[in-house]
Amino acid sequence: MAEQEMESKDHQRKVAIGIDESEHSERAIQWFFDNVMRPDDFIVLIHTPEIYDLTMASPTVVDQLLKDVTKKVKALEKKYKNIVEKKGLTGKFRTGQGKPGEVVCKIAEEEKCKLVVTGTRGLGKVRRTFLGSVSDYIIHHSHVPVLVVRNSALQH
Repeated sequence: MAEQEMESKDHQRKVAIGIDESEHSERAIQWFFDNVMRPDDFIVLIHTPEIYDLTMASPTVVDQLLKDVTKKVKALEKKYKNIVEKKGLTGKFRTGQGKPGEVVCKIAEEEKCKLVVTGTRGLGKVRRTFLGSVSDYIIHHSHVPVLVVRNSALQH
């Protein structure tokens, strides 16, 4: 599990924010900044890289995929750390392996976060039933309050 911490200071509240490469993550963090952020928040950015089935892949393919994933994760980390720092906040970036909802809940609990923020793709009930939903998982398994930023909330 990768973990890198930005400069720290005294904080009253740790906030976990689930992020990925989607615009939903960007919108969710922006909504958090605009509506809920406190100046002394410590942000724990949580990312779960995509999982590949590598059982039949050659060592060359595995090596290339690992390099690609590492490059994507580093770019995402840099992007979101810059966003957090521009708001005058501090925090850390963590990655985990597994299902995204499980990873977010686990890391949020490890970090003793007081709030979890996540975006949502806005799947319909049928698609969410078959595909599952990261935000649904987090809502039902988090030990702290969860703020789910829906796309419709962003258009007002």
